[in-house]
Amino acid sequence: MSPDRTEFKPRPAPVTDHGTRRRLVLGASVSLGLLTGTGLALATTVGPAPVRPLRLGTSTPGGGFSQYGEVLQDVLNRRHGKPLLQARQTRGTVENLELLQRGELDMALIQGTSADEVLQKGPAGGLRILFAMYPSPGMLAVPRASAVRRLEDLAGQPVVFGVRTSGLVALARQVFSGIGMDIDRDFKAIYVERAADSPRIVLAGEASGLWGAGEGWPGFMQLAGSQGGARFLGPTRAQIPQIIARWPLLKGMEVAAQAYPGIEAPLPTVGSVNLILAREDLDDIRAEAFVAAMQQAGPELTSALPQAAFSTVANTLASAPSVELLHRVLARRA
Repeated sequence: MSPDRTEFKPRPAPVTDHGTRRRLVLGASVSLGLLTGTGLALATTVGPAPVRPLRLGTSTPGGGFSQYGEVLQDVLNRRHGKPLLQARQTRGTVENLELLQRGELDMALIQGTSADEVLQKGPAGGLRILFAMYPSPGMLAVPRASAVRRLEDLAGQPVVFGVRTSGLVALARQVFSGIGMDIDRDFKAIYVERAADSPRIVLAGEASGLWGAGEGWPGFMQLAGSQGGARFLGPTRAQIPQIIARWPLLKGMEVAAQAYPGIEAPLPTVGSVNLILAREDLDDIRAEAFVAAMQQAGPELTSALPQAAFSTVANTLASAPSVELLHRVLARRA
């Protein structure tokens, strides 16, 4: 023993009879059990730590990503019997990527071309594809009574492009630059704080058109379902190759007739497949639980949100630029 340390020796308690001795021995045994983890009390009160729900970044209220995330949360959690997913409203793709990088989200909904740009960094990006969402063909809607017939006809007019940091605005910049236009220079661009505000501005007569993307997008549904109805515009067939030549990550797409009231024939345009990106270090157990839940809930998700029919493992594998960019649990299925 070190000379500067004093050994503490507790004095034994006096034993006056056998009953007292038995009580002291029992007390010591319980104390020892609590300290060593073998006691009954500890065994019945300590269990495995609860698994934290997966944090999913979506978008502002009224946006397509917010709608998709809420449906996923409701359906998957109900089927799972306990919280598997926690959808978190954000300002969209740009903020989602920042929150992923900071570790404040486990996964997030990301607009297709923005996802591709991050994924092109390879392992350095730190993100992987966990599941495909749905395609987002870009379109512009105007009131049905409008004389506008082409995208260029709106030059100089007020157009609602959405939340500035959203993937929709990023797609608009690409599409219009591909036909030689700048959305801030050539239009009176209107940006909103919430996607839900976009259609109301057009319906109030304060804007001539509304930019959006995808089927079942809430803003288009509201405008097309209004009393006056809507007409939908995309780039011309001659403009599509020009746009893709400038932005190779975009793909030619076609919106089916009747996808919205007012689309009477297939509408050619360009767009991308939106993706659910996850942090590369998302553990396999929770990633596998999410993928399995998505597979099992397919019909119910599609019933609640028709565009979710695209969210399958097969479409996810087909949408990935390479196997290396898939999360491990999906790469094993490729």
